[in-house]
Amino acid sequence: MSDRRSSFDVTDPAVFFRIMLGALYLPHIAFKLMDLNGAQAFFGKAGFHPALFFVVLALVMESVSAIGLIFNLYLKYTGLISAGVIAVAAYAVIATKGPGWLWNLGGVEYLVLWCSGSFVLALNAWRKEVAQYGRVFLLQPA
Repeated sequence: MSDRRSSFDVTDPAVFFRIMLGALYLPHIAFKLMDLNGAQAFFGKAGFHPALFFVVLALVMESVSAIGLIFNLYLKYTGLISAGVIAVAAYAVIATKGPGWLWNLGGVEYLVLWCSGSFVLALNAWRKEVAQYGRVFLLQPA
């Protein structure tokens, strides 16, 4: 199977998990775009000033993460970016609502899973590259 086709072979659990983590960004992006004022208020309450700048930055980074994860682009970096974005989101939830674990009560349980999954995908991409080529490349193998 070609590399491109294997990138979307959802019978492979790692591929399914990668696409799922990327697709989870789509409602987050849509929610921010549909209510920029609400997103701006949340970011301000979390301590991110100027709030609009951080909303736009979040939209860009979430879009990069979604595209990279869904389409298997530079996974070793987009996985780390995704983990970082979600770690900041977890901080924002804690800053606005206080520490809590259960996601249905406004906690970070879901975000910790998402962050951990993204980080593991990135580590796996680094590991696969070293196993296949014997070294790490800045972007991708020639």
